[in-house]
Amino acid sequence: MNTTYAELLETPQWHQKRRQVLERDRHRCKNCGAANSLQVHHRQYHKVGYTGEFVFPWQYQNHLLVTLCNTCHEKGHSVYKVPVFII
Repeated sequence: MNTTYAELLETPQWHQKRRQVLERDRHRCKNCGAANSLQVHHRQYHKVGYTGEFVFPWQYQNHLLVTLCNTCHEKGHSVYKVPVFII
């Protein structure tokens, strides 16, 4: 598949999943409580073992996703590496 991650985040499937997570988290950053510039962060990534392809962003269970503001999201990625699991 030659679709970029950014393109996947523009699909209706991702928009629906993102909306579910934002609603669950009451449209607030779970780290600082901000209500602006919200993003949905994957706590871990999954790769399919026999293909090496990542799972689509909307295929993760909701407990593996969390609402963060842009600032907390960027800080988190600069400090922590998101784990990748082979499934």
